[in-house]
Amino acid sequence: MTQTLARHAPGTTDVVYLTSDAGEGKTSLIDFLAVQQAQAYRAKKSNWLLVPIALGGRTFLRFDDVVVSALVNRLRFQLLYYDAFLELVRLGVLVPAFDGFEEMIVEASSGEAVSALGNLVARLESAGTLLVAARKAYFDYPSFRSQARLFDSIGAKGDVAFGRVSLNRWNREAFCRYAGSRGVQEPDALFDAVASPLGAEHPVLTRAVLVKRLIDVATELFVSHDDFTQLVDRLGQEPQDYFHEFVGGLVEREARNKWLDTSGDPPQAILTTEEHHELLAMLALEMWLSATDDLRMDVVGIIVDMFAVAREKSPAISRQVSERIKQHALLVRTGVGHTGLAFDHEDFRVFYLGQAMGRMLAAQDASELRQTIEKAALPVSTVNEAVRFVERNGYSVGRTLALLQKLANNEMPASYVKENCGALTLAFVDGRNRQHDVRNMIFPSGALRRRDLRDLRVSASYFHATSLVDTSLVRCEFVNCRFERIELDSSETIEETVMDETCEVGSVVREDDDNPFVHFDPAQSKMDLRHAGFQVEEEEVAFVSPDSDEPDMDLRLVQRFLRGFVRANALNEGTIHKRLGVKARYFFEAVLPRLLEVGVVTEVPYKGRGGQKRLKLSVPMSSLDQAMSAAAGQFDQFVRYLESE
Repeated sequence: MTQTLARHAPGTTDVVYLTSDAGEGKTSLIDFLAVQQAQAYRAKKSNWLLVPIALGGRTFLRFDDVVVSALVNRLRFQLLYYDAFLELVRLGVLVPAFDGFEEMIVEASSGEAVSALGNLVARLESAGTLLVAARKAYFDYPSFRSQARLFDSIGAKGDVAFGRVSLNRWNREAFCRYAGSRGVQEPDALFDAVASPLGAEHPVLTRAVLVKRLIDVATELFVSHDDFTQLVDRLGQEPQDYFHEFVGGLVEREARNKWLDTSGDPPQAILTTEEHHELLAMLALEMWLSATDDLRMDVVGIIVDMFAVAREKSPAISRQVSERIKQHALLVRTGVGHTGLAFDHEDFRVFYLGQAMGRMLAAQDASELRQTIEKAALPVSTVNEAVRFVERNGYSVGRTLALLQKLANNEMPASYVKENCGALTLAFVDGRNRQHDVRNMIFPSGALRRRDLRDLRVSASYFHATSLVDTSLVRCEFVNCRFERIELDSSETIEETVMDETCEVGSVVREDDDNPFVHFDPAQSKMDLRHAGFQVEEEEVAFVSPDSDEPDMDLRLVQRFLRGFVRANALNEGTIHKRLGVKARYFFEAVLPRLLEVGVVTEVPYKGRGGQKRLKLSVPMSSLDQAMSAAAGQFDQFVRYLESE
């Protein structure tokens, strides 16, 4: 990472994405590297500093407010103004590291975050380096539309290049090395005990945040191999529900061993395990409603008082809860002077938000539920935990689905309520062999991925881009639905599933192809869906012959060429040759002249050694996406559309 950030190309703004899944160490790496660079700078071994700027997953409109807040509140630079900060970034003295950016990219559909990043890059004017922590979900998208806001906000104000550094998940060696450093006497035995029922690739063994918690339990509570097995037996009862069991083990340890009232003899537990869960869920819900990752201690005190009154706790117990909540195993003190309280990791926060959601669904509290789900799109982990809470406790799934349908019916088309109701509904019907009728909902990105849906009828609904990887659709029906994009890879199982003539499909991606191509032609898209197993109207696709399901070669070359601009807004001739391979000569002779003529790209001065062409994108990516939609697989139509625009 140090080498990547220090290796800067002159005349270009470098944006480096640090990608991994949640809980695998992005924040830890950024904080460690910041300290390391500061020490190297003081020792005159380096000429740049890394500045961590925590975004906390909140959407925002202005980067300057976030940057100044981090500089003043966390790093204590009282007189470093935003313009001076930008100048130091341009000079390469400072490298900002924006941490917590991924939730805004994946979950915020409004696009403020990516456009704000684009505006910042434009202000750097082809200089400086940025580090952005982002989850894998954003970095690799087959559609230009998904990243159009970011690249179009950059515009033509200089050159920018995008790169990536990925974190590898932990393996056995990393697990055992960390466990040994924490004092575990038999790290191999612990790894084998957990891997035996759950598998060596299980998140408890490969995600750093969960490994840390597992070692916490192992070092404080368990001392022998038999105890390891006892812990794993609990985790292995429901492998698909491991996180609930894992967090439950941590909370149970708190309730039995730490939160004890010693005023009497023998000591008594202050709260039951269930009451611990309820209190933590109340804290997570307040954080969600307040759009923050931590709460002031006075707010925490109010929540504890509300909890104590609802549970009819005595004043003595209420005071003890107020004091002990500050040292809870799943919570940490935050802020200058430790004036705030937050969950130790985002995963714990979204888990308990799911618990709070599950309690609302179980209580059929429509008004409080609507107030909660209208704020923003719920994280996937929150949705899953809410569904499991209802199922684990035996509440009626039918009544819950009816409540979600009622909420969706009463909302405006662009409401987050519709999208969250759609996400919850699909999670509830997944794997159930009962007939369900769903209507008037919005389904989030990836909603159908790895689903097992049977006897489901969906009508008058909107699907964001979704993959059908490992999806099973049996006896389902889609009526008057709009699909933004459907991605196929031959792993899907589609049987007796109808997509009627009122449905619209924006595009279809065949991911099993050696050179994936996004099909926008409605007839071609329906042919692809028929090949996948959907039942569509015969007459609309009858004129498409089996031999015509490939777009013309020129348009395929254009799409491969344009995809290079997702990583940089200017490409050298040598880079284009590597991307297109043996077809590059034909592209430069027959295709590129027409792109230059219509103004898709323009030739700009080459800044490196030797002599070669350098091409810069001149058309907004949103326009390119529309042109691809109108091309119907034909390069000539693609060009004519751009000429008309």
